[in-house]
Parts: sequence; structure tokens; C-alpha cells
Amino acid sequence: MASRLYPTTRPLFCQVLTILTSLGLATVLGPTGLQLAALYIAGLILLDKHQNGCRITRFLPARCHDAINRLLRLMLLPTRAVMGLLIRWARAQSLPSYLCLDDIVVEKRFSRLCPWTGWTYSTSLGRKVYGLHIVVVFWCTDHLRVPVAFRLWRPRENCRPGRYRTKIQLAQAMIIELRASGLPFEYVAFDCWYNARWFTKFLTRCRIIWVSTLKSNSYVIYRGQKLQVRDLTQMLKLRWRKRLELRAVALQVYLPGYGTVRLVVTRNGHGNEEYIVTNALEQDLTTIVRRKQTRWDIEVEFRNSKQLAGLGACECRVDQAMVRHVALALLTCVVLQRLRRDPSETVDAVKERWQLYAISGGLPAPTPLHSPMALTG
Repeated sequence: MASRLYPTTRPLFCQVLTILTSLGLATVLGPTGLQLAALYIAGLILLDKHQNGCRITRFLPARCHDAINRLLRLMLLPTRAVMGLLIRWARAQSLPSYLCLDDIVVEKRFSRLCPWTGWTYSTSLGRKVYGLHIVVVFWCTDHLRVPVAFRLWRPRENCRPGRYRTKIQLAQAMIIELRASGLPFEYVAFDCWYNARWFTKFLTRCRIIWVSTLKSNSYVIYRGQKLQVRDLTQMLKLRWRKRLELRAVALQVYLPGYGTVRLVVTRNGHGNEEYIVTNALEQDLTTIVRRKQTRWDIEVEFRNSKQLAGLGACECRVDQAMVRHVALALLTCVVLQRLRRDPSETVDAVKERWQLYAISGGLPAPTPLHSPMALTG
């Protein structure tokens, strides 16, 4: 297949094929499926938008677009087995890690026939949109962000009776699978949207440390008084924390429905307050704040998956095609990280480097021309 590619795009395809082989995808996809997946991922990297089968095969003419359609619609491509290979690879790294749980909305206003799309609220846009809602769990270290589980949320009107699942229920199912797989992690970070009482109790019963935030109108019991968190801050004296560059105070409170938790109230230089809550009762204030700040990593990966990996580029109406495209787009994020020359290189720079190589073929740029005014001056 590589012999049918242009000489400037062949190295990228070979690099992607090597990475997928090292992850063990040949055991899941087979030789033909492995090469088609490498071709698809290479196309997601080279193109910036509209990464459909026709455009990918136009730039990478190793196979026709029908082969890409068969990969997404008909060929054997178990997405959970692919995530299982990423879990096995992450487990082999033996690095201090944590989990980030969140969801992403991909707006697809014209996909009326796809069963995964529906009206949902987008926090980034601040309004309801018609699109795709994906719940993702990332396994994170200092330099790695690996998607280890994902679920597509199906709207209630598109579900059979008794099969509807909320986003938190999908998150619970993924945590159960990750815990059973033996994937090591120190804690789970998520925002207030997943801070449901039954979900945090479930994590505590599983002896999983969780870090989240509270809304300002949440009620707590502190020293026998029941009051809202925003009113509690009026009674507290926040100390300046030089290492965190904000004011903060930590205390133990009773949260109705949750139990005894450790609450950290922070206030930055702009006067904005944040209420961090965790079940790690003996943890120090700095560690709790640092753990909460790591949740931003998943927002960066969502941006990368949309802008760099073509998460919303699939135009198929078939049910399983959308799921497989999401899995391959998330796998593309891992491939971009594996293509880095050093840990400090960003995935944006990796994508740009390979795009420039496809244009220039590795040749150096010509010497810039000097204007006549510069020569006469």
C-alpha cells in the first residue's frame, strides 16, 4: 500500500503504521484493517478539515474511498478492543498518573439521520446545539494524554425503552471497566456536572480518590450551621499562598448527601472564588488545588481532537461508522503524541511539521528575496 503513495506522504504513513503495530492493533484489525487505519489516521493528520474518505484518498491515493467506507461501516473494528490496547500500553508505562473525566459536544447541525445526534447543551458555546455528545476518560501523566475509554451519549428519543443512559451512568460504566483492567491512577478529576451524590459515593466505595468543584449555591454544614458555600466564605479568612498565587483555605465540612469531605475555598487576583471538594480528608491544600488544576488537561485534548484530529469530520449516517470514527480520531491524538521528537514539542507543532514535509519533501526553504529598496539602501 505504501508504494502507491506520493514520496512526500509515504514517510508519515510508515511512521503511523509502525506506531499502530507497536500498540498491537494488528491483533485486532488484521493486516488489511491495520493498513487502512494507518491510511485514515495519516489523512486526519495531513488535512485540516473535511477529512472524509474522498479527500483522504485524494491526498493519499493508496486505496479508493470505498475502502475507507468499508473500514468505518463493514470491517471488523471493535472500538473497545482498541481502547483496551491503549490501556495495556498505558499500564506498561509505569508512570504517576491520574484520570480526567469530561464530555465534549461536536456540533453537527445537518446530521438529522444519525442516531447519535440530538439537541444537547454545549458549555463552550453556552447554548443548546444539535450535535454529538461524547463522554471521554483520559489517562494523564506529565507528558501523555491517552484516551482510555469513551461512550457516545444517545438521546432518549433515539433509545429503545429501558436502554437510555445518562452521561453520569456512562461515566460509571467506564470507571468500572478501567478499575477492572488494573490501570493505575492516583485520582479522578471532573467538574461539577459529574458531581452527583450517588456517583461520588460510588467512587468512595471503590476507594477511588476524586476531586471536583461545588456550585456556589450548594449547602454545607460547618460547625453546626447549614449554609451555602458562598455564604461560608464570608466567615473564613483566606490566606495568601505564594506557591499557588492565590488565596485559599482548607477545612472539613459535612456535605448533605455526600458525607464528610474536604473543602478548599480559593480566590484569585480577580476576586473569583472556586470551591474544590474531595474525599481525600487528610490531603494538604496545595495538592488538592494542583489536582483540580490538572482537569484543564482534558480541555486541551478536546481542542486537539477537534482541530487537529478531525473529531467532527465524519459524514456517515451509519450507527457504527460514527463510533469508529471517534475511536480513530482519539487514536490520532495518541499517534500525534508518539510522533513528537521530544516531550516539549506540542502536537500542533507535530502536525505542522508533517504538513510542511508533505509540501516540501524535506527540502530546505529557498533563500528569501531582497527588495530593490534594501539593495540600494
